[in-house]
Amino acid sequence: MGEAMVERILDFDSVKDYLNKIDENAYNLLSTWKKHPEITNDEKIADLFKTKVTIVRSTLNKLSYYGIVSYDKVKDKNSGWYDYYWKIDFHKLAKLIYAEHKEKKQKLEQKMDFGQIYDFFNCNNSCKVQPFEVAAEYNFVCPHCNEKLEHYDYNKDVKDMQRYLSTIDKEMSFIKDVLSNNGKWYLQFIMVFI
Repeated sequence: MGEAMVERILDFDSVKDYLNKIDENAYNLLSTWKKHPEITNDEKIADLFKTKVTIVRSTLNKLSYYGIVSYDKVKDKNSGWYDYYWKIDFHKLAKLIYAEHKEKKQKLEQKMDFGQIYDFFNCNNSCKVQPFEVAAEYNFVCPHCNEKLEHYDYNKDVKDMQRYLSTIDKEMSFIKDVLSNNGKWYLQFIMVFI
């Protein structure tokens, strides 16, 4: 599996969400730029992205903080100004997504276990779902809207969580395969990093 394989990570919805939390332009910038990896200058990336160079630089700097992009700076001999040449580190992005998925997976599994132990209640207004102990404390009246609390079927939530866990597992498996095939030290780094 080569470099093109790891670039497929941008196809995951979770990656889009992750990047857009960093910057609202991050996902679109990387998706557009991925198709033209020969373009490395921030001004040319801005032309490609059809936006102001200040917006591109801001986004690149935020992504650089996470290690998703990196740059080399070269001083122009004529003007004395520095030119920045950027590149995407898809392996770093994959490692970050793997770490985030591992954490989400652990939390979802705990939440599913919690749902097996407790009974839950909710009002018709769909305010926050309450465990039995809290519902009983409020005499089965919603503390948010004062509507009657009724038994809530947590199994629907569990099924949704299982579907989401399945997606996470598939993405983690893909990342693990890509990184382990691009050098065993990537996988070892992930295992130590997480």
